[in-house]
Amino acid sequence: MPRVTDEQVRSAKALDLLSYMRLYEPQNLLRKGNDYCTKEHDSLIISENGLWHWKSRDVAGKTALQYLIKVKNIDFVTAVLQLCNGTPAQNTETRIEPKKKKPFILPTANPDNRMVIKYLRRRGIADGVIQFCIRKGLIYESAEYHNAVFVGFDGDVPKYAALRGTWRHMSNPFKGEVAGSDKKYSFSVPSETASDRLIVTESAVDALSVATLRGDIGRVHYLSIGGAYAPKKQTDMAKLPMAMSQYLKDHPEIREVELYLDNDAVGIGASFFIMNKLMGMGYAVSSSPPERSKDWNEALTNSADSTIPER
Repeated sequence: MPRVTDEQVRSAKALDLLSYMRLYEPQNLLRKGNDYCTKEHDSLIISENGLWHWKSRDVAGKTALQYLIKVKNIDFVTAVLQLCNGTPAQNTETRIEPKKKKPFILPTANPDNRMVIKYLRRRGIADGVIQFCIRKGLIYESAEYHNAVFVGFDGDVPKYAALRGTWRHMSNPFKGEVAGSDKKYSFSVPSETASDRLIVTESAVDALSVATLRGDIGRVHYLSIGGAYAPKKQTDMAKLPMAMSQYLKDHPEIREVELYLDNDAVGIGASFFIMNKLMGMGYAVSSSPPERSKDWNEALTNSADSTIPER
């Protein structure tokens, strides 16, 4: 039986899946929105950073070696040898070039924010929180579709915007992001006063919900990380959510982080990972999932009179 050296294993592990697909299987690579998939498995999503997730099988990884073993069912030694000895595809005409990022342009603002205010009130958000965010230019109503626009900034420059449909009777309300959004600068509400505390939620509406319950908008930092991810393996190598890493970098005064993520498997797993990661970096960290609801907006609307005491 053939054997492989440590050097061959290191070399094989160094190749991410997207690079592998472009080199060796360009004919099997398809564009899917901002990501990629394969012709064989349209639920195998490959991101620009090389991370991949085979959603139908709930299998994930980053390296091409993991792909060959977990998806192609090739044994470890054969997979290592294939990556070390493989010949790149010669037919460059079928190779997919990286998609050029679209310029980020905020939607035109509506003359008023009536539909957004009504939408946020229906979600239980306090008027004081709504007006604070509108005054700061963090939330507004788009002119064309009357979506709620939640803006993320790099300093004074808008770099990100999440969109939420405001029409009341839609069975599946619209959710999306403005093209060209930089996820490092997700929706946040910086503190107006000196504060070393950061409140982290998954969505912008959850951030406003927690701010409503706590009654401390403008006195602590709030950040939506735009969803959560719980790494299953190699957690020592996994990274914090991009928006969190960027916010902590931009706000070195922060020393305490409170996680208000969803009460589901992903949210709980992400909280556990983030807590361990941040504690290793010297931060004080706590986690507060909603007790009887999936997320904090649901917790807010289920108990309109409840509050979360400031810590």
